[in-house]
Amino acid sequence: MKCKKFWVFVTLILFTSLNGSIYSQIKINEEKSFISNFEFPENRNNPKTGLIDIPVKVIQSPNSKKLDPVFWLSGGPGQTNMDYTPPEELLEEHDFILVGYRGVDSKPSLHCPEISNSLKGRGKDLLSKESVTNIKNSAKKCALRLKNLGIDLDGYTINEVVHDIEKVRVSLGLNKINFLSASYGTRVAQLYSSLFPENVNKSVMVSAVTNGGFVWEPIDIHNKLISYDKLCRNDNYCNGKSNNLIKTFENVLNKMPKNWLMIPIDEGKVRLVTIGLLYNKNTALKVIDAYLAAEKGDYSGIALMSLSYNTIVPKMMNWGDFFSKGLIDYDKSRAYWKEFKESPYILGSPFSSLLMDVGEVWPTTQKRKTTDCMTQIDVQTLILQGELDFSTPHELVGSRLLPNFSNARMVTFENAGHVPDLLYNYSIIVGIKNYYSNGSIDFSKYSSSINFDVNMGFPTIMKGTVAGVVLALVLIILVLRLLNIRIKKRLRMGDLKKAI
Repeated sequence: MKCKKFWVFVTLILFTSLNGSIYSQIKINEEKSFISNFEFPENRNNPKTGLIDIPVKVIQSPNSKKLDPVFWLSGGPGQTNMDYTPPEELLEEHDFILVGYRGVDSKPSLHCPEISNSLKGRGKDLLSKESVTNIKNSAKKCALRLKNLGIDLDGYTINEVVHDIEKVRVSLGLNKINFLSASYGTRVAQLYSSLFPENVNKSVMVSAVTNGGFVWEPIDIHNKLISYDKLCRNDNYCNGKSNNLIKTFENVLNKMPKNWLMIPIDEGKVRLVTIGLLYNKNTALKVIDAYLAAEKGDYSGIALMSLSYNTIVPKMMNWGDFFSKGLIDYDKSRAYWKEFKESPYILGSPFSSLLMDVGEVWPTTQKRKTTDCMTQIDVQTLILQGELDFSTPHELVGSRLLPNFSNARMVTFENAGHVPDLLYNYSIIVGIKNYYSNGSIDFSKYSSSINFDVNMGFPTIMKGTVAGVVLALVLIILVLRLLNIRIKKRLRMGDLKKAI
């Protein structure tokens, strides 16, 4: 079992990583940094609660002359805010401050192994009603266990995270600060900017999330798949394999076998992994390559995606924190699993189908909106979005979020998906640096292309791995066979000596 997990982890991580060329120009310098623990009230609205410990990391610029510090806000929820390493280009003029996310980086943590175990699914379909009900029951058990440990879940909200940041700003004696936020972190930056606009110099939001954005609507997912279909039609390689990418996905999902060779295929897991890998351009191209192969009868890449789910997804998040903050967009009038199961769009919304009904039982209460119904935010803000982003579609950001800002500009990048496609692009890093220093918005040197002819697709990886395992087994059998022959030969020689 451990061997199987090792191969799945190695193959997916090794071959779906971003192009090294993106990182090659980025220099990292983290020599001058220190971490301190801060004590904060667990729930500022409940004086009966105690204090929690939250780490704060300061990464200092090597230069004595520097501009206002940058507070980094990572994605999630359910993921740490402490592992970001700023590129040297940004450290030249700014200290970076990382305030740990309560619920993940804090003591106590909202870790929920009950939910991780239930996310492996029930039966042969992860998205079955039985699986969803089991996840909901596990979440309820975890919430009760955390409560019995004395944890007040109402203290683990986006609003409390914002006040943690403000407390750190005051404690460090800072006047103005900048933000660099990504995905979920942009919701934190939005709320801080609305509550404390006078403290923010500039805010850069990468792959910004709108109100309601923690629910992935099937129509929005489908529209992004249409974007790839258009690119495929204009690409000789892709169009030579499929003249309708939407139809290809339909054919593969509707005719999916129960296994490939002896490896089971769980359709629900395939759907969820498909969406997760479609977030970023390079992994999206590998997903499309796997679907193109599957339509021709080769489901090996699809089997790898199904197999990888249990290794990666259940432990991908701190699920207690994920639900405490992510359910801010939960709408009790909706039955998400039933609604999305009946969706006419081929991919549906696997993440929301699986997780959003937990809102029925998770007890954290928080204001549902972070920027709606507030006065316009007058903070100088730069919003960076990818045209191919399934997670935070730029169309929704432009129509729902941008109107809430009176001094914001949105830049959309072609052939780019979610956060990594933007945050680790050298030309974008330089553009962010210039925006902080002088307010200029210039990303004219950005370029990105699409190549559907991937070098190491999932089918190649899966068949290569299986072939390697088979070869290893054959070699083991041959070695054992040779050993057996030698042992028998020695035994015969011994019998001969006795006879003499």
